[in-house]
Amino acid sequence: MPDSRVFCSYCGRLSRRCACHEAGSDLQRFMERGGKSYVPCWRGSPYKRGVPPQIKRAERGNLQKQYKIWYAALAESNGECCANCGERKDLVLDHVLPIAKGGLSRLDNLQLLCAACNRIKGKLAIDCRPAKHRE
Repeated sequence: MPDSRVFCSYCGRLSRRCACHEAGSDLQRFMERGGKSYVPCWRGSPYKRGVPPQIKRAERGNLQKQYKIWYAALAESNGECCANCGERKDLVLDHVLPIAKGGLSRLDNLQLLCAACNRIKGKLAIDCRPAKHRE
């Protein structure tokens, strides 16, 4: 495992505190649902912490205003199915980098996930979009 100054790209924790590699973790369950396997991925800096409530509220408001437009755009470009498991029911917009970690409500930070995958993913930073749609 990397040294203590390295952070998990999925959960944002210090590598020595990260449990993403453990069986039964949220990340493992999410990956299994999509038929993928866990690949360790490390960052040199932590995600933004302590996003003020007024910024979270503004980002959620922006998402609510643009929801139908962004949903239609993602459904057209990536197909109307879950980016992780391929399910076609109960689709919702999901932030690739969650608002709680400094992500913005913009089309390039959104993906379509089914409700079950979105619930498991939680605040993990996982990009399931096809490679051509990633930044």
